[in-house]
Amino acid sequence: MSARQQVAVVTGGGGGIGGAIAEELGRGGWFVVTVDPLVTLDGSEQLPDPEETTAGRIVAGGGTARASSVSVTDGEGVRGLFNELVDEHGGLDAVINVAGITRPTFFASGTEEDWLAVLQVHLGGYLNVLEAALPLMAAAGHGHILGVTSGSGWRAADAGAYSCAKRAVAALTWQLGRQTPPGVTVNAMSPIAATRMVAAALERARQAGRSGGGGISFLTMAGPEDLGPLGAYLVSDDFGWCSGRVLYAGGSEVAVIEEPRLLEVVRGDKVISLARVLEAAIPRAFATAESSQVSDGASNPRFGPIFDEPAPDEVASAAVRSCVVVSDRSRLAASLTAALESRSITCHHVDVGHGFADAAKALSSVVEAAGPIHAMVVAPAGRQPTNTSTDGWERVLAEHRGIVEGIHSDAGWARAAADYAAGAARPVQLVTLTDAATTGGRSRAQASGQLARAAAGATKGRVTAFAAGIEASEEEAGESVGALVAHLLSHSEASALAGAELAVGAGWLGLRSHPRPIGSITFGGPALPDWLDATLREIVGVTGQPPSMEA
Repeated sequence: MSARQQVAVVTGGGGGIGGAIAEELGRGGWFVVTVDPLVTLDGSEQLPDPEETTAGRIVAGGGTARASSVSVTDGEGVRGLFNELVDEHGGLDAVINVAGITRPTFFASGTEEDWLAVLQVHLGGYLNVLEAALPLMAAAGHGHILGVTSGSGWRAADAGAYSCAKRAVAALTWQLGRQTPPGVTVNAMSPIAATRMVAAALERARQAGRSGGGGISFLTMAGPEDLGPLGAYLVSDDFGWCSGRVLYAGGSEVAVIEEPRLLEVVRGDKVISLARVLEAAIPRAFATAESSQVSDGASNPRFGPIFDEPAPDEVASAAVRSCVVVSDRSRLAASLTAALESRSITCHHVDVGHGFADAAKALSSVVEAAGPIHAMVVAPAGRQPTNTSTDGWERVLAEHRGIVEGIHSDAGWARAAADYAAGAARPVQLVTLTDAATTGGRSRAQASGQLARAAAGATKGRVTAFAAGIEASEEEAGESVGALVAHLLSHSEASALAGAELAVGAGWLGLRSHPRPIGSITFGGPALPDWLDATLREIVGVTGQPPSMEA
């Protein structure tokens, strides 16, 4: 780095965790721009200008800062601000995206307007920040971006749009962090602190009779100010050796959150009977691994010659008799229909549609014409980037455009299933199959899996939800997908995979782990110990010194 003053932008920097990080950077000599449109917690109303601001406190303390009222949902405004800073100050060294709102969205409740608002701020806003910052940092060969995810995005939580958005932020971080240009890092922090937003969410959960918070006590949380030093460290050159990681931050503790990884994989091509393979592997390997989150393989072989054995004499027949197939992928829909009808399940096809109202109307039409339904299979086509000539980080961002709309559509069908199950007082099984052949599709699949984890608890057991990412073409994966869905809807023990992170590739079917801490550091905080960096390196698995940053 040259001798110029480093420049940082902190969205959501008007207070809370963002304000604490901004003030810590200000004390460290950075020029800090706090971005905050100054709205209420739900983002619906403008607040009056406060008498004291984060930027004002930084200046009063001898630092340099200014405030901006740009919203992260204003992509043009964010780009204009970042370009202005480069022109005026010679560069953009760090962006910390803490901006967020809170509204009541859950698996089975919450308005469509609230769902969209939360998705657009927490996920769409972060994509705007990335698309504005990364080209500038790539051109300069230097820069650090820190997104903010949440435990609600990687633990089982009925947090609706917030949970989906934060899981997608984590998934984006894991994928984008491996593709960043030289000298640039992208990481994410999963913080917990006693902020107004957390207090409002916990109170809302309490009033709704929900456990909320995963057992976390507001009284024992760190204050936002306790997270400032760690947030500043995560965008410093000292942490420049790390990219593509999600780190939990609790003020006195730090933990590295592991990206979902394959726990069990079974061959799906060139077998005598996929039904036989799944009948053996799903209860013995997949369900066991989902329960313990580890594989119990690596001992005596667990299966006999299942790939060469014929189909079972009797195919399981569950209570599912009528299924709605929602898809705009003709070949995949045909594979699903053939597999389900082989189990005597009648299929009713409907268009994918858009939004909550379309999904509810389409499902109602089927029920009115055909009578009660027992299951829904949702398999929409994924969005393909219009410019396929890009690669690396540019391609990752291109493949994530439209993800807010995709998650919104998936949530509409989940809501339709929940409403129908409640109104008809009957159980419904929901299978969501996401086109996960792109990085954006993978993030959408993870958001879908996160939503599925909340289904049973949110609906008092009325909805059993499964989720799978299809990581191959329809031609390569269609037969395997059909066999998997038929098994899930025909075997009562398959409910052990509700909320699991299933995947289908070219020639294989697999189960991934849920995100979880792989290593934790307790230090009492908020001051960071000298040995923090070395221990984080060991947990992450990085050895040696970080490469020097170019000037």
